[in-house]
Amino acid sequence: MGVVELLAKALAEVGVDTEGVDLESAASRRIFRVGRFEDLHYVSFRRQFRGVPEGSAVVFAGGESRIVWGYPPIRRVLLPRVAIPKWFPGPSVVVEEKMNGYNVRVFEAGGKIYAVTRGGLICPYTTRRLRRLHGDGLASMLEDLGPDHYVAGEVVGLENPYTRYYYEESPRFGYFVFDIFRGRERLAPREKYRIAPEYGLRTVRMLGEIKAGEDGAERLKAIVEELEREGREGVVLKDPESRVEPLKYTTSHTNIGDLRLGMQFPFEEGRSFLFSRILREAFKEWEEGARRYYELGSAILEPAIESIDRVSRGEGVYEEFELELGGVEESEEVLTFFASLGVSLEVVRVERGRDGVRAVFRKPRKSGAEISWILRTGLSPLD
Repeated sequence: MGVVELLAKALAEVGVDTEGVDLESAASRRIFRVGRFEDLHYVSFRRQFRGVPEGSAVVFAGGESRIVWGYPPIRRVLLPRVAIPKWFPGPSVVVEEKMNGYNVRVFEAGGKIYAVTRGGLICPYTTRRLRRLHGDGLASMLEDLGPDHYVAGEVVGLENPYTRYYYEESPRFGYFVFDIFRGRERLAPREKYRIAPEYGLRTVRMLGEIKAGEDGAERLKAIVEELEREGREGVVLKDPESRVEPLKYTTSHTNIGDLRLGMQFPFEEGRSFLFSRILREAFKEWEEGARRYYELGSAILEPAIESIDRVSRGEGVYEEFELELGGVEESEEVLTFFASLGVSLEVVRVERGRDGVRAVFRKPRKSGAEISWILRTGLSPLD
C-alpha cells in the first residue's frame, strides 16, 4: 500500500472524510508533502485540508499510523484590559512565560522520540539533539501517557537553524515544555506542571494566576513590565481548565528586537515583520504612552542600512549559525534536509571534538541580490 493510500486510511480512522477527494491531486497542489526520516514515512500538511490543520503530521511506523495535529494558532492580545474579561470565563487566568525560540512537538514511536516543527516536518537536527539531551525522559513520559499524547515545547538558545536568542538558563540549546496534548485536546496547565518534572523535563515559567477581569489586566501589566526589564519575550494567558484557547501578549523589547533582526533582510523577513509589530507598538503606545518612537524607528532603519552598506562593499547578506552535531554525517543530514525545502546552506567550518563535531553553517539571503540590483540601477523593485 502506497503512502497516499495509507494517508486516506489514517484520516478515515480519525473521522476525516476524504471520500471523493483525489489525494494524489492534493499532493500535486502542494497541500501536503511526503517525507521520510529513518524508518518513518510521514505526510506533513502545508495547508489546512478537510479539517486537518496546517502543520499536522501523519506518521506511519510498524504498520500503524498516528497523527500529530498541527499546533493551533494563538490569538494575540493588543489591549489586555479589554480582551481578558471578554475572552476568559473566569474566575482566574494562568500567566505563563512565552519564550523566544521555535515551536517543536515531540512524539514517540518504537521507543524513540521525534521532533516535529511548526510546519509539520520531522527535523533531523532537533530530533537528534533532543534525543541526546532528553530522549529517555521524553520517551518514558510519552509511553506512560499513551499513544495519543505528544508534547509541545519551545527550543531556545543560540545553536539551532531557526530562531536564535540568548537565554541565560539555556544559552546553547534547551527545550521547555509548554503544552501536553491528548489528540487535539490540550491538558490543563496544572497537569503539565505536575507531569513534566517527574521525567526531568523543564517547563516554561508560570508567572502567576490573575483574575479574569480588569483587576487581572492591571496585575498582568506589572508582570509584563518586569519581563520588559529582564528583556524577555512575553506571556501566554491560559484558562486553568483549558476551556478556551490561550492568548498571547509580547513585550516591546521583543516587538522592537524582532524588527531589528528582521530588517537585516528587508526583502524577506522585513515585509512580514513590519506591519504586525508596528501595530502592536501603536496600541501599547496609545495605552501606555511610553514614547518608544526613536527605538522603533532605529530598529527599522539601522539594520537595513547596515545591509545596504555590506552589499555596497561587495559583501554578502547572510546569517550564520553554529550547531553541535553527533558526527560529520549529521552535517550532511542537515544540508540534505534544508535542500529538500529549497534552502541552500553552506558549511563554513567544522571542528571535531571528543563528543562529536561543531559546524558553522551560512544561509545566504536573497535580500543581498535585491539590494545589489537597486545599487546598480537606482530603481525600486517594489513600486
